[in-house]
Amino acid sequence: MDMENHLSAETKKKILIVDDNPINLRILADYLEAFSYRVLVARDGRSGIEKAQYAQPDLILLDVMMPDIDGFETCRFLKADETTRAIPVIFMTALSETESKVEGFEAGAVDYVTKPLQQREVLARIRTHLQLRELTENLEQLVEQRTDELETAYRHLSRLDKAKSDFISIMSHELRTPLAVIDGYTQLLQDNTAVTNDEEAQFLVGNILTGTQRMLRTMNDIFDVTRIDNDFLRPYREPLVMQDVLDEVYIKVTPALQKRKLSLVRTGIESLPRIQADKVLLPKLFHHLIVNAIKYTPDGGQIRVVGQFRELPDSAAPIVEIVVEDNGIGIEPQHLELIFEKFYQTGQVNFHSSGTSTFKGGGPGLGLAIARGIVQGHGGRIWAESEGYDEETYPGSRFFVWLPVEPPTI
Repeated sequence: MDMENHLSAETKKKILIVDDNPINLRILADYLEAFSYRVLVARDGRSGIEKAQYAQPDLILLDVMMPDIDGFETCRFLKADETTRAIPVIFMTALSETESKVEGFEAGAVDYVTKPLQQREVLARIRTHLQLRELTENLEQLVEQRTDELETAYRHLSRLDKAKSDFISIMSHELRTPLAVIDGYTQLLQDNTAVTNDEEAQFLVGNILTGTQRMLRTMNDIFDVTRIDNDFLRPYREPLVMQDVLDEVYIKVTPALQKRKLSLVRTGIESLPRIQADKVLLPKLFHHLIVNAIKYTPDGGQIRVVGQFRELPDSAAPIVEIVVEDNGIGIEPQHLELIFEKFYQTGQVNFHSSGTSTFKGGGPGLGLAIARGIVQGHGGRIWAESEGYDEETYPGSRFFVWLPVEPPTI
């Protein structure tokens, strides 16, 4: 045997040979020991199982035809035992029928060699499966390590996310209270300046009031997002008329519509049935959708709110469908899902605006996230459709809202 083969040999690996033929055992053991393998032998299946459990070999060469229990049964026992399940088994067999080979693989073997044995073939197969086992074990360790790292990172991120949500919630509350006080006193000042007819004071107080109300709107949006993130949004359901809900929204957005010379057309709303929904949250939902349409529709454009009653074939409960559509700049296809994520911005940061009417004024990116949270809190669906983004052809966009007429059963 040449020195090169010795130098390339696997060392310290334990091979268990299970064969009832002592001559086969001796020849094969001598051959493998010459390559520095540690060889264990067993003359029958039962002693082979015991040695495998005790010694934990790296690989088992298992004869098929043995007295008492044959190789197939021995292999099945080894694979059923947690302590020996991972040890690769190579069958040694004189059986050449396909069915016998299939039975060996079904029993859990990884390979087979046919008798009379070709020693170099046996060595090659042993090396291959030892390498495969080593690679598998390394991969499993790597996967386990990466899984532990990911779980640790996930727990860390969860703690950070909770800390962030808690901070936002506390700051929102702490800021809303003094802002509400400032807003109240500023309105009193506005009333007084109207009586005194002091135009300069009216201008200054008006700007203070506008800024304060803008901050209050942002704080309220942050508070709503925090409630949604922490699953604290609990709709109080009562019968609502959709036309009344949209009338309430229309009053609030009329100044923005007039400023931008936009028209808002409602179709099919008056014929919708009453739905069970929250009278505070539902106007917020459509306010955010209509304000979004205002921001991305050019001056002189049109916004339509279309409603219809639908009975879906795959749903037991009927729904009302409300579509808010515009002839604005549209949405790129890759943004249709992302726009509902909090703080997501599709435009450039320099177009940022907290106002409700500035064309392409992106805002803080909370409105659509709140809209989605409110819809989901009512057991409904919301999604957007658009032909694409174009500031010349204005393909527009459509926001679909499905709300169950009756509340979902819990």
